[in-house]
Amino acid sequence: MGDPARFRLFADLIAREFPDRSAPIADVAGGKGYLKAALYQQGYRHVTCWDVRRRLAKGRPGQRYQRFDHANAPRGYRLVVAMHPDEATDHVILYAAKHRVPAVVCPCCVKPSAAPYDGSSQARPWNGRGGDDWPHWNRHLAELARKGGLRVTTETLPMDGRNVVLVARPA
Repeated sequence: MGDPARFRLFADLIAREFPDRSAPIADVAGGKGYLKAALYQQGYRHVTCWDVRRRLAKGRPGQRYQRFDHANAPRGYRLVVAMHPDEATDHVILYAAKHRVPAVVCPCCVKPSAAPYDGSSQARPWNGRGGDDWPHWNRHLAELARKGGLRVTTETLPMDGRNVVLVARPA
């Protein structure tokens, strides 16, 4: 189980880095909508939560019950955010690069689904598990962003668990 403060801490970081509260935001793999709620408390009113699991936030306004796919997601988001998005992590980066918008993502596990991933900078085959590959995964995501014309910085959230956040902005 993740740190219960993670959504508030992540929303605080987003608020510091991106103060425009009127920006349309995609919350990718948003699950039950906890990040969306934390962003709402920060004054963001145009957040769309993407998640395939209908049972998690059934009938809530601003929910898209489908996978966020960088190739098919609609234009118009001015910020893409994701807290522990599993398979959607590389989609967030690729969408941001494609549409020249910022992205803030806190990767959790190594689950590539949109871009080829070899597992490390030494071309070690990916073991499909994560674990030791997590630092390599973060480097891969940062390099994917750079190749897409984004500048990447990292932040560390004061929480238990996976707490490294990649902040990508158009160069």
